[in-house]
Amino acid sequence: MKHHWSPRAAAGLSARDALVYRSRLIGDEEALGLFGGGNTSTKCRAPDLSGALEDVLWVKGSGSNLKGCEPRHFAPLRLAPLQGLLARRQMSDDEMVACLERCLIDPKAPRPSVETLLHAFIPHPDIDHTHADAILALANTPNGAALVRRVLGPKLLWIPYIQPGFALSRRVAEAYRRNPDAEGAVLEQHGLITWGSDGRISYGRTIAYVSRAERFLAQLRRRRVWSAAASRALPPAHREALLEAWLPILRHGISRQRKMHLAFWDDADVLEFVNARRLPEVSRIGPATPDHMLRTKRLPLILRPVGPPSTAAQEIRRHLDRYAAEHRRYFARYHQPGQTLQDPSPRVILMPGVGMLTTGKDATDAGMVATIYRHAMRIMRDATRAGGYTAVTAREAFGVEYWPLELYKLSLAPPEAELSREIVLITGATGGIGRAIAELLVNRGATVVVTDLSRRAVEQLADALNRRAGRRRALGVALDVTREASIAQAFARARRVFGGLDAVVSNAGIAMVASIDRLSLQQWERSLAVNATGHFLVARAAVRWLRAQGLGGSLVFISSKNVPAPGKDFGAYSAAKAAETQLARVLAIENGEHGIRVNLVNPDGVFEGSGLWQTIAPDRARSYGVAPQALEVFYQQRNLLRAKVLPSDVAEAVAFLISRRSAKTTGCFLPVDGGLREAFPR
Repeated sequence: MKHHWSPRAAAGLSARDALVYRSRLIGDEEALGLFGGGNTSTKCRAPDLSGALEDVLWVKGSGSNLKGCEPRHFAPLRLAPLQGLLARRQMSDDEMVACLERCLIDPKAPRPSVETLLHAFIPHPDIDHTHADAILALANTPNGAALVRRVLGPKLLWIPYIQPGFALSRRVAEAYRRNPDAEGAVLEQHGLITWGSDGRISYGRTIAYVSRAERFLAQLRRRRVWSAAASRALPPAHREALLEAWLPILRHGISRQRKMHLAFWDDADVLEFVNARRLPEVSRIGPATPDHMLRTKRLPLILRPVGPPSTAAQEIRRHLDRYAAEHRRYFARYHQPGQTLQDPSPRVILMPGVGMLTTGKDATDAGMVATIYRHAMRIMRDATRAGGYTAVTAREAFGVEYWPLELYKLSLAPPEAELSREIVLITGATGGIGRAIAELLVNRGATVVVTDLSRRAVEQLADALNRRAGRRRALGVALDVTREASIAQAFARARRVFGGLDAVVSNAGIAMVASIDRLSLQQWERSLAVNATGHFLVARAAVRWLRAQGLGGSLVFISSKNVPAPGKDFGAYSAAKAAETQLARVLAIENGEHGIRVNLVNPDGVFEGSGLWQTIAPDRARSYGVAPQALEVFYQQRNLLRAKVLPSDVAEAVAFLISRRSAKTTGCFLPVDGGLREAFPR
């Protein structure tokens, strides 16, 4: 591991800013800790309210991430009263939290890390605690204490496993008092602590000890195979077929409490692990470190369905039911009064021959689970080579997984938005209306698959949506709605990345202006292909998936005012849109019993951002006998509200029809036209 400390970058920084600098260096190394794991601190002198200097401890806030951290993620506390707590023999978690809150200098600061007292009790100014993969690979072995001493030397203390909190902090402090020359400590099943007289020294010791462990493990990898293979990876096409058959059953099963996303991984590293003979034995020993069980749970689900699809479906349901039942028994065995059962469904699903599925509230969450479990795989393999993999007991794991101070992190997440956890595929997404729909749905919390003919355009749109959301909420996929193969490929891509589908906005359309007598057969057939058959092909694929998934769903068709009130020179468009409308109505009739709602939006005169209007505006202007530059005003003046209809207006209608606010509405079309008497529903 490289040492990235820059004296120039650190020069002149305040104590807090130097802590932030060091913490970011640590957070940038995935092998040192992930997603809120680990914590750092510094001690300094600062003026109190009267101007007198006092000792202050700056420590990372609970749940915040070292990667990309900012000053606001650290909490300042009065050090003297914290150090005075070392005289106590016992302290409950509630008492500890109350003491930390009373010692906070800034009441608006985040809640301090649960390991704050550990940082306070060690007298060195700067302390770093990491969950380094290489250290855990040594510490998670039957002879961890001896192995750590042999590989890392005598300057690190060995602390047998104990749950974080007052007792652990006191245990480390007592060990330090007996060994004041120590440079840090290895916590069994937990990670590495280093300290020093300044941040450069504590950071340097972290890098040095982790590097030493990495070199030792690299030598073992060259000499020892951790496990023979028990099976081979299935061919890619076979894996894809199984994924298509299994995913709707799996998503239904893990979404019993709340809808979840699934992400699929079948790269060489994952396949090597899931195909290993030791997979069942090693993966069911327990977590590499308890700190991430809120995301990964204690154990993965190993899934091996065999036989025809109908039998496989029954087996998958049995696997999910058995996993949930085991988690409920685990909860019943160890829970304390007042504790509430968390979602008992798996977060990691290992499939020999196929790959790995991870789950989360969105793709970013599922990706975090995958990243954490990839590091766990590495730790399991390296520990096996180093003498055998061990983990905390089930009771100890429960103590962290259901620890109120760990569950507190869940309360830090903002409330979920209206359309959170919904996965929506949008066709024609790069036009004015499609883009507005995608933007609004993402703003309301949905995940979107944005599709259109241009791969570059949809990928750019997805990138913009993801940047705006700050999470992965969009996927861009090229799609031609007139080609079955293209639709199948788009749905397969969405399955791999998001794991399912909840709604489709069928928006893709084209238009040409010509009276019937001047309309060519090619124009007529092209209009029908996109504006009618395209909606049929996309809807058919969506309905098949939604029925198999068994979670209900919603289809919203972007139709047109021209269905109830057609205009001259618009025969091909109006006829095709009428076919689309009848298609939607029949879909509503056929799918209501499956909880699938089907509705339409009828816009009119939506000019803003519209590529369609840029193409047909001159011809429509001639049809109505107005100047091209006056066409938009003409459309606005002919509606009852004299309103300019915007893409955002259509998007609002779509969001309503997808949301639970319209849960009892199907077979409906909603005009968004400013009010046209001739187009009134009747």
